[in-house]
Amino acid sequence: MLTEELRDVRERRRVRLSSAADGERLAALLRAVGAEAGLRCWLLTGTGQAAAGVSELPRPVTIRLAARYAKAGGEPGGVLAEGEDGLPCTLFPVGAAARAGERVTGWFLACAGTERDWTPVAARVIADLETEAVVERARLTARLAGERGLAEAVIGRLAAGGGESGETEALLRSAGMRAPYLAVALRAGPASDAERDRRLAEELLTQYAGRAAVAICGDEILAVVSSDQRDLAGRLRELAPVLRAARIRVSIGLSSPVTDVAGLAGALREASGARRAAALRQPPDGDGSVLVTTSAEVDSHELLLASVPTPVLRSFRDRLLGPLAEYDARHNAELLPTLRSFLACDGSWIACASRMYVHVNTVRYRIGRIEALTGRDLSALPDRVDFFLALRGAGRETKCSLEHAEGYPG
Repeated sequence: MLTEELRDVRERRRVRLSSAADGERLAALLRAVGAEAGLRCWLLTGTGQAAAGVSELPRPVTIRLAARYAKAGGEPGGVLAEGEDGLPCTLFPVGAAARAGERVTGWFLACAGTERDWTPVAARVIADLETEAVVERARLTARLAGERGLAEAVIGRLAAGGGESGETEALLRSAGMRAPYLAVALRAGPASDAERDRRLAEELLTQYAGRAAVAICGDEILAVVSSDQRDLAGRLRELAPVLRAARIRVSIGLSSPVTDVAGLAGALREASGARRAAALRQPPDGDGSVLVTTSAEVDSHELLLASVPTPVLRSFRDRLLGPLAEYDARHNAELLPTLRSFLACDGSWIACASRMYVHVNTVRYRIGRIEALTGRDLSALPDRVDFFLALRGAGRETKCSLEHAEGYPG
């Protein structure tokens, strides 16, 4: 009886799908399942983007489901989650179940209700859905794999200086990309893995910005997106709950849009500098799962520090701040904390003393020692700027050292 009923459902579904175009097949399949088996199902990416479904799910719901799916990495069978309107929803991996950190680059099915609510036919239909989704996912994966060689040629050419604009434009056109363009840099952690990072970048950028050329370049992922989407940074920041659940932290930099190929080499450098600046920033809500910075958001000194090689920055810091660090170590004089507070208070003796809970004469004495040890004049703006940059650079290098040890993007 079950076999006969299932056969009838499949035949009616086949008729409904016979006129569906290839690109609409999954959406038509989910609608057919809803009509024939009474199931409400959605196919979602691991980052919470709806690939197909019986209806449109609100963005907060898809993000919540993706976060639950990522957190459940390693759990067997369907995973119970809170779906639309707070009703139960069961999540099934498309293909082999993956660990939390890998689930963000895969797909999953979200089916309204729980397994005990479904008829035997409905349970078998869900298995059919998963099989169809596996095929579609494999098709997309094969397409992306086939485009990687072209993407690497484009990014490599641009990273090396741009090459011949006409040839680069021809490569981008063959990848289905047209101006305007946006450059993107990404690095993820902990235990950053270049191939996983590339898959993550491909997932994010193709879902949110259409066509993209994505390639591994040194210790980060560089990409060119055929889009000038102004809301891309916001869409990426929305992923914080998903990546936090997957225990992945990402720093992302976005360039300004460029209208032709000639500006892309500079845009990639801009995106890379913005990404490094993003990795240095402390998010206001304390959640560092997704650190996104656009070139327009980067303060001038942050972009400068992010673009300076670490050995150069370390040498500058050691020459200027080294004598103060050594003196503090020997005498516990708090010269470096006083210098930071003095600069933060715009050189006000009284404000600095109040901030540090010391007498103003103590501040004057310490500033005098700082000037004597470094040969600098803290009443002079150029010397104040040098101290400010050295302190910010020291903070950057300390943070990056800790991040490297912990696998955090830096």
